[in-house]
Amino acid sequence: MSGELFKTLGLCFSANHLYYAVHNPEQSARLEHVGCYDLNFNVARAIRTQSDDYFPAIYEMLGRLKRDHQFRHMRMCTVPDHECWTTLPKLVYDEPDEREAHLRILMNGVNRQSLETVWYDLSNRDFKFLVIRNKMIMDGFQRLTEHAHTADFVSDHEIGQSWIQHAQHNGSFMMIHSVPGMISVSAYMLGKLRGATYLQYEEPEDLPYLWLMNARNLSWMNGFYDQTYVFGTQVKQISQTLKGVWDHHTDINTFETLENMQVGADEKTYSFSLESAFPAILLSLNL
Repeated sequence: MSGELFKTLGLCFSANHLYYAVHNPEQSARLEHVGCYDLNFNVARAIRTQSDDYFPAIYEMLGRLKRDHQFRHMRMCTVPDHECWTTLPKLVYDEPDEREAHLRILMNGVNRQSLETVWYDLSNRDFKFLVIRNKMIMDGFQRLTEHAHTADFVSDHEIGQSWIQHAQHNGSFMMIHSVPGMISVSAYMLGKLRGATYLQYEEPEDLPYLWLMNARNLSWMNGFYDQTYVFGTQVKQISQTLKGVWDHHTDINTFETLENMQVGADEKTYSFSLESAFPAILLSLNL
């Protein structure tokens, strides 16, 4: 029915954890429920491979959430290392032949029909940010959306844009999403994406070196930002490890409480770290 408001389910993944949040738009910034499934396998890998041993369990979990909360819309945070992120001159975007030539180079050996591309505006209008998804890899994620009437896939770097809309933040800030073995980094300036990348590591102590190495080609990583937001797993360790390479004037913030996220809920205590569920919470607001 036109104008009718529907509940939204937000989802994100981190190693063997699946985090979710349900929001009823009639309740403004109050959440109906925030939860976490603690599993004995890597969730994103099970979805990507559609493992016969594990995928049915994830599918059934979402079925139970649908029965319990009757959401109609689903917003799922995609996994950075399942995507290709790159910045290209706007001239490439403007010329179809150039676009296709760059795609062939970036995704050599992958059938063009299997690729889905999303282009984003950047604060520097001479460039565009490109996200490439392989539809075959996304097939498992797509199957999970069968539990909803409508669904969106949201790249990890888009969390910053949702924060701008939710918190009315139009200054400069960085977003650091930490999951075991990887951080995604995105930067925003005056309401516009400045740049994004992700770093994979074996030991957290390697991150300062990896940061400085990548910053040689991505100057925005060494920019000046009013705030740096860190969320996900190992928030304190990641913040402390990288503090030396960040501008010392930046305020480091974490989303350890619902108050920090500028949302509310009837639930007062949780058996998991709320900062890990932050992407799911923000996506459930359907901004």
